[in-house]
Amino acid sequence: MIKFGTSGFRGIIDENFNVDNVQKIAFAFRELVCKKNRQVKIIIGHDNRRKGSDFAKCFCEAACCDQIRVTFMTVSVPTPFIAFKAKTFDYGVMITASHNPAQYNGLAFLLHGGRDADDGFSDEIVKLLDKTSFSATPFDELVKKGLIDFESSIDDYVDKVASMVDVKKIKKANLKILFNSMYGSGTDTVKKLFAKIGVKYNAINDTVDPDFGGRMPAPYAHNLVDMVAMVRDKKYDFGFALDGDGDRIVIIDGEGTIFDCNYLAAILVDQKRCGLVKAYLASNLAARVCKKYNLPLFETRVGFKFLGQLMEQTNTEIAAEQQGIGIKDLSLKKDAVGIVALVIDAVAKTDKTIGEMISEIATRVGFPSTCVEYAYYYRGDMAALMKKILSKGVPSFPQKIVARDDFPDGFRLRFEGDYWCAARASGTEDVIRLYTEMPTEKDCLEVIATLEKYYGLSEKQK
Repeated sequence: MIKFGTSGFRGIIDENFNVDNVQKIAFAFRELVCKKNRQVKIIIGHDNRRKGSDFAKCFCEAACCDQIRVTFMTVSVPTPFIAFKAKTFDYGVMITASHNPAQYNGLAFLLHGGRDADDGFSDEIVKLLDKTSFSATPFDELVKKGLIDFESSIDDYVDKVASMVDVKKIKKANLKILFNSMYGSGTDTVKKLFAKIGVKYNAINDTVDPDFGGRMPAPYAHNLVDMVAMVRDKKYDFGFALDGDGDRIVIIDGEGTIFDCNYLAAILVDQKRCGLVKAYLASNLAARVCKKYNLPLFETRVGFKFLGQLMEQTNTEIAAEQQGIGIKDLSLKKDAVGIVALVIDAVAKTDKTIGEMISEIATRVGFPSTCVEYAYYYRGDMAALMKKILSKGVPSFPQKIVARDDFPDGFRLRFEGDYWCAARASGTEDVIRLYTEMPTEKDCLEVIATLEKYYGLSEKQK
């Protein structure tokens, strides 16, 4: 069954994510965009996952025609690169399952402007899947017909990111940084950027490994224990880890504290003094910066198909959720490469550590903040659990609940003082995520424990 989730279609390689399903989607895409009666240009890329290039080729075999011309990336690239290029193409297509386990692959569409395809576009694709039979033209024949162009350069993207920072100050700061690629496709892009802006770094897990070292290619705390010790013991100014396709990031400061995009968003908004679009389930720290300086602030659902669209429609420059930040100057999609460049720029300009910057911001806006997020496998009746989550019943808390926000996949409870908790079902896995933001870690863990007990969750995702 082909089902589009938060960020496109994902599945198990050679099971539901197979040549037949990819080509069904490709032909449905062809039928949809060819209705516009004009030449359509798309760019397609893939990350380091198994069979990524093969799936990209089989997509072309069903999608290409006289009306559709494809630029095919011959090297693995991060998703933010394809989103950036989609600003000058009609569409981008990325073969990736992002941070999901190694047995997964996926396909995501980027619309012109560089944002995730919205539900309307995906729904149109799904409607066409079984209404037409498709044919595929061998990739080599498409090349002979001149319908495929090949590209390997990422220079224009690297140049754009480099133009957003103060290279002289970065070189003068002489920072020592540890880069954990998690075997992902952001490796070469980051290395090329750092060479251009004069950053000294060491890299780990920077080879191509479709099994991602036996772990999920996700920058979660339990995957970074060794890296935290390395950053602290070898006295790096900070370290950072990207996910499998280079759009998610966490940073580890010199003290060994992990900061995700809940906190990095506050640094960027504070430095740029710009408007923000945030996910409902992201920290309110950056939002408090907006409120203090009377900056534009908007909220929407989790997923950059919502965040990017709202950023495009409003006078905002940053969009943020827990594991990703979008920068309008680059695209309308989350972009970990751009984030690390701007964080390095902030450290160089302020001469403060990341922890110092976040602590100073929290004090200035009067909002001590700790965020906790856990994902749980659910082996029972998922439909029954979802019914319970979406019902109005919730556990009782010592904190006063001032509002409840309901979404198609979960809810958020708002407490006094801009604190909150939430539960949400994954769009791609049989996983439930619990979130909370409270003043201290102890407060957070107490809230999470209450939610765990109420919903019968115990098996955390590793």
